[in-house]
Amino acid sequence: MKRRTAIKNTAFFMGGILSASAIATIFDSCVAPAAGEVWTPDFFSVDQGKLVTKIADILIPSTDTAGAVETLIPQFVDRVVKLRLTAEDQTAVQAGFKAFEEACQAANGKGFLKCSDAEQLAFLQAQEKTALKSEDPTLFGGLKELIYRGYFTSEVGATEVLKYESVPGNYDGCIPFSEVNGSWAT
Repeated sequence: MKRRTAIKNTAFFMGGILSASAIATIFDSCVAPAAGEVWTPDFFSVDQGKLVTKIADILIPSTDTAGAVETLIPQFVDRVVKLRLTAEDQTAVQAGFKAFEEACQAANGKGFLKCSDAEQLAFLQAQEKTALKSEDPTLFGGLKELIYRGYFTSEVGATEVLKYESVPGNYDGCIPFSEVNGSWAT
């Protein structure tokens, strides 16, 4: 994929660049459902919310650190689409969900949420290949971008998964990668 296309796709889905303060505001409005309650999306339908939750769990599952679902990334994605996209872009997202389900139905004979784990993974891998080849934005490409952006700018992603060192800090521009011991959030 060309850089210009990637930027265009990201800008389409994100409604422009989100500043740190905008991301923080959106995260502050994401609240985990009380024990025994189920999350009800603000913008997505309930089934679309379940689909986004499943995709987020596949992309960033729980390990020794909290995964995307535990860090409320599906709620973050829902809020970004509701608050940051234009009505035209929101309509395109809804059309993307329909096309996503139709493609899954054609590939597997059933909807995404009814597929087995192996079928879901294979379908998402095919969707990723399609997104990389496409000149136009795809639902999966946009969701993946938002899920990763949300996760790695969340407290868990930025401090437990990535290394975090507050700024200002010491700058040493010539460190062998083997001494860095991981990727950095800042």
